Amino acid sequence: MTQGRAAAEAGALRLPLGFDLPPLSAAQRQLATFLEARGCAAELLFRVELVVEEAAMNVIRHARPAGATSAALIACITGGRATVAIEDDGPAFNPLAAPVRATRGAIDGSHQGGFGLHLIRRNTVGTRYARTVAGINRLELDFPPR
Repeated sequence: MTQGRAAAEAGALRLPLGFDLPPLSAAQRQLATFLEARGCAAELLFRVELVVEEAAMNVIRHARPAGATSAALIACITGGRATVAIEDDGPAFNPLAAPVRATRGAIDGSHQGGFGLHLIRRNTVGTRYARTVAGINRLELDFPPR
């Protein structure tokens, strides 16, 4: 999925993401229904839901307070491979450039936050970030079947 391709692709899903938990939960249910209806394997769906929730929560926690007024989720599935993009109009922020916390901190409680990038890197391939000409942050997550 390249810039704008997801929205133009036949069979792609585009959902607005609210900046609160009820709209996020509704979007997650719609995403799961969309992927399941297209034959998404249970294991793949689990990884998509886990990573998308983390990435969307980061938009809620960080982009909204920094001035974002809209966010969206775009998804497609082709050949058993799911691709999901999360967009927001907040200030430029490349989450892939942020430091990844050591997973040991999650176990011993010495770190709070910062584990989303670990989840993204472990469950996706070819993840990309771009700041569009229109001033949109776009994080593309590619989930291959295992």
